[in-house]
Amino acid sequence: MTTLVSPTAVITCEACWTELVTGMRLTAAGADLLCRPCAVGGYPRRVDLFPPFGIYGLTERRIEAGRHGSGTPQTPPDQGPPLPHPPPTPSPPGTPPV
Repeated sequence: MTTLVSPTAVITCEACWTELVTGMRLTAAGADLLCRPCAVGGYPRRVDLFPPFGIYGLTERRIEAGRHGSGTPQTPPDQGPPLPHPPPTPSPPGTPPV
């Protein structure tokens, strides 16, 4: 069986992140690029670079729950001074903002 490695593939072992890749382990999900000690030891990859949600360990349940819990976003307790009325005129083109 011939497997081609992408030019953008990682060169550091996906299990230990320290050694250079010297082997490839084929799995049902694809290929794991590993150094020899990790491949012989059967170590799993430490991270999936592009899982369905793009971040390791982030599940659909955690996304639905929100970062700081559930519910609608709330305004901060101190919103600062009100915006000026009328708004200031913009700086002329080519000059830094004032």
